Amino acid sequence: MSEHSGAKRRRSTTSVFADLTPPTNDQTPLRSKFYSREIDSVLSREVQQDALELTGLSDDSETQEQAELTEILAQGDWAESEVALFRRLRRRGREALLPAPWRLDFTTFPETLYSPVGEQSFICALTPSASMEFRGSQALQRLVNVGGQVRDRTEINPSAPVEPLIFQEIKNFLTWAEKDGEISLSSVLTINYNRSKNGNAKVTSEKTERKMKSMASELRVKNQQAPRQTAPPSNDIENIDTPARPLAVIYGITVYNCVAALSSLGCDGSDTDVKTHVVLDWTDTGLDIWNAIAVAIFIVSCRNDVLDSDEGARLKLIQRTDDDA
Repeated sequence: MSEHSGAKRRRSTTSVFADLTPPTNDQTPLRSKFYSREIDSVLSREVQQDALELTGLSDDSETQEQAELTEILAQGDWAESEVALFRRLRRRGREALLPAPWRLDFTTFPETLYSPVGEQSFICALTPSASMEFRGSQALQRLVNVGGQVRDRTEINPSAPVEPLIFQEIKNFLTWAEKDGEISLSSVLTINYNRSKNGNAKVTSEKTERKMKSMASELRVKNQQAPRQTAPPSNDIENIDTPARPLAVIYGITVYNCVAALSSLGCDGSDTDVKTHVVLDWTDTGLDIWNAIAVAIFIVSCRNDVLDSDEGARLKLIQRTDDDA
């Protein structure tokens, strides 16, 4: 197994960002220090390894990948949806994720990203309307474009903050996903970015982790108090009591400088650690597409988790689909 294997170890958000924090007696501007090899060496290795996997240059075989996933499960502190998310993020350059009609909007994307015509893709509008499909593709396009905006701003004015740019486009995609599913993800997803000119990477990431752990604690209490749900009657099935599938994962995004970490936290126990699935770097032009796809996968996974746990929302969505058919 390679030294930087993603499945072998998932670092916390705090440890991922730790090396970006300059010493307190160092007067070098933070943004210029971000680009120094000494400061971001560990972070760069994570980004570079991810890039190798995406471009197919990694020597990881399918067999090795399966072995790594088996190792994750053996650790015992990964929820099922966390494993699925990790696998999908890792394979995002090697499997279909987008609706076939979106080819017209993203002509430069690899063909492998598109599902066959007529098949539902992982990233898609759940509401069967042209307007919702259009808004979804536009939200993804803006995620692709944010890398160029970040680099332009950094080049024109190195001291100007870029975190709000990244945060806003992530938020725009989140808003689309919530409207499309007619749900709120605020109880299971937190997005935190550095808001201070003299911000500290460690403080920013620790804030995300504290928020995620607080949300996980609230979710555990909610799951313990949740009543059993009753499925509505249908033509051939009587009313039966079935327990709701409880939400088991909290999702977190931390944005610091030109980098974002996508993390998750299982809610089964209070001692579970936050895991960082992938680190995204918007200074690299070659990763703009993959950064956008990663954010989309992350948010759609969160949306699907909420829908799977809410029978009422799921049935409402099915009814809406039937009405529009």
